[in-house]
Amino acid sequence: MGNLGGYQTITKVVKNLGGPAKATVIVGSGVATGGYVVLRCAEAGVKKAVKASKAALAKRNAPCATKDQVFEVVSDGGDGSGLRLSAGDEYRVMECDGDAVQIEVLGGAGNPYFVSAGFLRSVSSFPAEDADSANDQ
Repeated sequence: MGNLGGYQTITKVVKNLGGPAKATVIVGSGVATGGYVVLRCAEAGVKKAVKASKAALAKRNAPCATKDQVFEVVSDGGDGSGLRLSAGDEYRVMECDGDAVQIEVLGGAGNPYFVSAGFLRSVSSFPAEDADSANDQ
C-alpha cells in the first residue's frame, strides 16, 4: 500500500498528457533527445581531446631548431658531469629535447655528451629559450 500515492500521481500525469500512447511518445522523445545531446557533447569532447593530443605530439616531435649547427665556446666552463669546455672549442648540436641537448665536441674524445641548454648558453652563443620554443617541454 506504500506505492499507492506514486501510482496515483503517475496516473494523473499520463491522463493530463493525453493517455498512455501520447505519454509514451512524449517520454520516448525526451529520452531520445537527451541521449542525442549527451552523445553530441561526448563527441565534441573526444574531438577536442584528439586535437589536443595531436598538437602535443606534433610539438613533441618538432625538429631541433639548432640541429647540426656548430657553436664556438667563448668562455671556459664545466657542466658538473665531467665535461670541460674551453674558450675556442667548438661543438655540434646532434639533438635536443627541451632543456636536454646532445652535443659532439669537435676534435674531442668521449663524444657524445648530454648537457643542459642553460650550460651551453653560459659558455657559448647557444640561442635563448624563446628562439628554441618549439622544443620546450
